[in-house]
This record gives sequence, structure tokens and C-alpha cells, in this order.
Amino acid sequence: MAVAVLTAACEFGEVTVPTSEPMVIVQAIMRPDLGRQWLIVEQTLTGSAMIDRGSIVVPGDALPRPVSGATVTVTNRSDPGDPCGATVFTEDPAAPGIPTAAGVYWSPPGCPSMRPRDTLELRVVTPDGTTVVTGTSEVPGVNGFVMRVAASTIDVPGPMLTLNRDVDTLTARAVVVAGRALQLEVRRPTAAGSSVPGFWFVVDSTTMTVPGNLPDIVTAFLQDTSGVPDEFPPVFAAGRYYDVTVALSDSRYFDFVRSGNIPPSGRGFVNHLSGGMGVFGSLVAATNRMKVVGNRDDGREGVYRVTGDLLGVPVDVALDLYVASAGTDSTDVSSFVSGAWLYGPLDESADGVFRSDTLSLVVEQVVPSQADSASAYLLVGPTSLSAATTLSVYDSELRIVDSLTVARIPR
Repeated sequence: MAVAVLTAACEFGEVTVPTSEPMVIVQAIMRPDLGRQWLIVEQTLTGSAMIDRGSIVVPGDALPRPVSGATVTVTNRSDPGDPCGATVFTEDPAAPGIPTAAGVYWSPPGCPSMRPRDTLELRVVTPDGTTVVTGTSEVPGVNGFVMRVAASTIDVPGPMLTLNRDVDTLTARAVVVAGRALQLEVRRPTAAGSSVPGFWFVVDSTTMTVPGNLPDIVTAFLQDTSGVPDEFPPVFAAGRYYDVTVALSDSRYFDFVRSGNIPPSGRGFVNHLSGGMGVFGSLVAATNRMKVVGNRDDGREGVYRVTGDLLGVPVDVALDLYVASAGTDSTDVSSFVSGAWLYGPLDESADGVFRSDTLSLVVEQVVPSQADSASAYLLVGPTSLSAATTLSVYDSELRIVDSLTVARIPR
């Protein structure tokens, strides 16, 4: 009887939740290190229609509920003589190469003017004039950023750093004039000139130290939502180049990234805008290239030379190769690829897999006549510690187009 009562008590009837009133959302981060600023104006979802937000990367992609035709201005209140005046942001910047979309607003080049500690004021008025969103931000400033790996210390941007993920740490520091928090972002550059986002972290400090063997816990949980992941991928994989960006932000941006609607704690989103929600903040940033290596703990790791003719073009590249899981029959592979390739000199990193001693590796290179695209060829074949072997070369449609010779270079 008790079980029946409990079961009945857990049964709920259908409840129709009324649609909510839309609220204006503004996402604007001003960056004095960039020549042109942009921001987003959109509305919250109300439940009146099924919208798949998906994975949106802006500027350029469509917003689910953009606010188009708004009057958007940013004014430097600390500089009455600012030649920019009240900088007007528009959805049509009339400049070649700038991606546009409804609800994405761009400033003119060089405006608004920004100096450390300047106060910027945002004002957004919706097309019907019924909603006005305002906010302020204090511009951070630095006398430089510094990165250190082992005994190497550089000003950012500067020479490429080399990090051994098994023994080294990366320390980033801002020489602060004004600002609140430090952010570190790690991205993987691609042969086509873009980059793949990876790890990012914010600390309420001006210095951050990251171990080279740091696991990427966030990505692991996003990829496996069924429970605790069996494995955590590394933030830094040996055999890859990374672009590491260090930034100093104001308090508005810091509150935005550190807060959210978190049911277990009851902690809510920290909103500094009036008349809407979102963020109006600012930051300064600098980026440096980093090469990640590691200890060699697997017999298949090492340097290989790949030679031959690819589609009639002589090629000669070195593969500086590392495995993800030493001693495992099947394991992911990353490799630096340097030398003469199909379209000329190549210095990139590549990914693949080892299945026993058989290597599969994708080598990409930018196409000279198409700066934003890359050619990709899959190299597949056995490797040997003592003899030269043959790699089959597949094109993007997995057709065998050629073959090359691979030989291990003795340590």
C-alpha cells in the first residue's frame, strides 16, 4: 500500500507553461588591441517556437532571434575630445572581408578610442524604441604580457616556446596598468589559417601557471554526458603546435564568464546591464605560438623521413611523431611535419592513429591560390625500425593517388 501511495505521489499531470516575454541580450567585448569592434544584439527564447540554436560561431552565422535595426553606440566618457565621439555600430560595415549577419553590429575602424582606465558607455535602443539597454566598462591596460616555460621567458608576442608536456609548466603573467582578471586560451592552428578552440580558463589574478600534463576535463564531460568519462584528453598533446592567448579583462567580463544559472549552488548570473542582460566588458590580449613535445616512451615514436613523388612533385618531409598512449596497440598520433611538400615548404602538425605498427596520418597544406582552404592527404602504411616501407597516399575522397617511401631515422 505504501509503495502504491508513493508511486501515485510521483505522478504529475501535464502543465502548460506560458511563454515568457522576450528580453534583449547584448554581448559586447571591446578590445583595444583590435582595429575594429563588434557586438551582438538578440532576444531571449520565449518558448513560442522550437529553435535549434546549435553551435553558433559569430560573427557570420545566423542568430536564432536577432535584433536587427537597433541604434547602437559606444562612447568614451573619459575622453571628451575623442574624435570618434559616440561611435555608431552598424550591421552593414561596408568593408570587404567582414562577415555580416542580422543582429551583429560593427564599429568603424579605430573607434571607439580606448586608453587604460577609460570608461566606455554602451547604449542600445531597439527599433521600436521601447527598450533601452545601457552598460559601462573600464578599459584594462598592460605594459606587456610575459610567458615562461622551463628556463625560457619571453615577452608576448615573441619567439616560439617549446613545452615538454611531461615535465614542464606554462606560466603567463600580465604587467598590469589596470584590470581585474587573467584569461588563458589554447587553440590549435590549422593549415588553412584558422584555429580550433581548446582549453580556456580565467583566474582572479594577474598570473597563471598551467602544468603541461593538464587533462582537458571540460571537453571529456562534453563528449561523454552519460557519466564520468573513462579517459580525459590532454590540453597539450605532444607533436602539435598551439596558439596560446593571454588576456587581461575588466571586472564586467570577469563576472560574465565566472557566473551562470547553476542549480546545485543557487548561484545566478551576474548581470551589469540595465534594460537587458548579457555583458559589456573589455579586455586586451596577445598571442604566441607554442610547440609541444614529450618524453618518448613508445618504440614507434621518433623521427621518420617520407620521400618520393606526389602527383609528379618531389616531396621530402620529416615526421617528428608522438603517440598518445605509450605501449597501447591502437593509439592516437600527433606529428610535426616539416620539409618540402606538394605546394612548397611545409611546417605544420598532423594527427592520425597507430594500429599496431601501421600508421594513418592526415597531412594538410594550404593551397596557394586559396588562402583559406587546405589540401589534405591521408598516408597509410606499415612502419619499421630497420627498413624502409611504403605508404599509400589517399585523397579527400579516399582514392589511392600515389605512394611514398617512409624510413625511420635512427635516434
